[in-house]
Amino acid sequence: MEINVRKIADLAALKIEEDKFSSFEAQFMDIIKMMSELPECDEYEIIPQPMELRDDIIEDSSISRNELMSNACEVVNDCFTAPQTVEY
Repeated sequence: MEINVRKIADLAALKIEEDKFSSFEAQFMDIIKMMSELPECDEYEIIPQPMELRDDIIEDSSISRNELMSNACEVVNDCFTAPQTVEY
């Protein structure tokens, strides 16, 4: 198996010096080997039931929407926005 350390570094926004690539590749291979040796298990043995979600209940209505939105880096159509994290 070949590991593209440069691509992993780019995706993770890591700055890895060229002379360290072989060391990182060996470490990645060790991680993959360790993961492949883990026993397989059925996910329902770990989490027998789906998690129950709580209702969204406003607990402190004394804070205005404008005051809450003032902490956002960017607001579009009265909604918080976040930077895109997945490339298409």
